[in-house]
Amino acid sequence: MKKNAWIVSPAPFLLTRPTVSKMTIVTAATLLPQVLILAYVGDIPALVTIAAAMAGSALAELAYAIPQRKKAFTDYSALLAGLLAGMLLPSTLNPFISLVVSFTGVLVARNLFGGAGSFWMHPVAVTIAIAYISNAAFFPQELVTGDGIRSAGEAFGAFKLDGFAQVPYDQSVTGSINAAFLRLFGIKLPEGYITLFWSSPSVIPAFRYNALTLFASIILIAMDIIDWIVPLIFLATYGLLIHFVSLLPFVSGNSGGDILFAFLTSGTLFTAFYLLPEYSTNPRTKAGKVITGIIAGIAAFAISGPGGSPAGGAFTVVLVNTLNPVIEYLENRVIASAGDFA
Repeated sequence: MKKNAWIVSPAPFLLTRPTVSKMTIVTAATLLPQVLILAYVGDIPALVTIAAAMAGSALAELAYAIPQRKKAFTDYSALLAGLLAGMLLPSTLNPFISLVVSFTGVLVARNLFGGAGSFWMHPVAVTIAIAYISNAAFFPQELVTGDGIRSAGEAFGAFKLDGFAQVPYDQSVTGSINAAFLRLFGIKLPEGYITLFWSSPSVIPAFRYNALTLFASIILIAMDIIDWIVPLIFLATYGLLIHFVSLLPFVSGNSGGDILFAFLTSGTLFTAFYLLPEYSTNPRTKAGKVITGIIAGIAAFAISGPGGSPAGGAFTVVLVNTLNPVIEYLENRVIASAGDFA
């Protein structure tokens, strides 16, 4: 009896969504405010890092397309990959290294895991993983340690032990929120979260402006540029693990972990809305997307722990993408046969 071969292929494009080029342009446009703020505050090193990463990605696109006699930059995805990689690389990185790791990561992802628009391993995640594995010293250290959590009793308290520069309006905004809203529920927001939410003190640009990332996610979802299922399930799974499990190895008692700190550090929101929902790596079915989100949440907890990881988001995406062929196999053999397509 002849058996059908197991063919692994990327998730197909959905006809109800915008074109790939439009999706790329809109995604890049949502990042523009963050780039403009970097220019406004005079963070030249961050802008140079982003430019170098975009140049490396563009060169990788040419190196991939020219030997195969294909047109380059047909959907601008290579430029977007460079922009995302530059946002996730430390601004302290040598520009030449930024160019090389971006070139290497994008070229490896395109050649080994599929071409433009059909790769099942996210080229940006591959780029950051390569940079971190090649020399972890390129990246900042973990924001919190186990000893710090034991001493402070929670992750954000451990982070504040080392001190960090808060934005001038942090105290006043925090006080207003507590007085106007949270006191009605008997909750008090500590000072410092407003800084993490609006202008986190990180050398990695993607980690800084969580408020803009969250606002951009609303646009991306509303315009059907990304699917909401994977990011939502990812954040829910990671948040539950943070709350119920993260402090067990460090603190006795029933204290819950700090979900806000976990979401506002490690580039968690950036990963959730810019890397995980990539159209080429997303499963096709609702069930597949839910499974992906759960796996991503578990992976983020295992890799980034209570938060503060410099590259945990990228490794989370790489791990999840590695399981894509298995998820697609299940979709093709079980879920798809049941007609439960998204």
